[in-house]
Amino acid sequence: GADDYVTKPFSPRELLARIRTVLRRVATPQTAVDHPADGGYSFSGWELRLGERELFSPDGVAVPISTAEFHLLRAFLSHPKVVLTRDQLLDLAHGRTANVFDRTIDNQVSRLRRKIEPDAKSPTLIKTVWGGGYTFVADVKKV
Repeated sequence: GADDYVTKPFSPRELLARIRTVLRRVATPQTAVDHPADGGYSFSGWELRLGERELFSPDGVAVPISTAEFHLLRAFLSHPKVVLTRDQLLDLAHGRTANVFDRTIDNQVSRLRRKIEPDAKSPTLIKTVWGGGYTFVADVKKV
């Protein structure tokens, strides 16, 4: 059967993203990345609680985040100070079964920056590595 289709006109970037998605889906078993549900991470005064799927600001205020933002932040926190490509972030945050595109990660990073960065236009926690992807530069502790 068909896994996907592209209608005309289409951009080469979208076609390439869809091809990568299909290849990821068929390359390995279709299981999402397993993470422990208990504990969490702290960084720059923030705390991400895995069991409750909650993010708390340095002031102790719960900050609402979407499921996608939670998974993306967890991927960054479990790989601090490592340059992660969009494909790696897709795999870590959404598992191999996700049907999302590389620009989805850019949008999610942008939304996440607006929530956790003091100034989202000059990020200090999630840095863009031109030609490489993104890296989480803050010190991270498991709690």
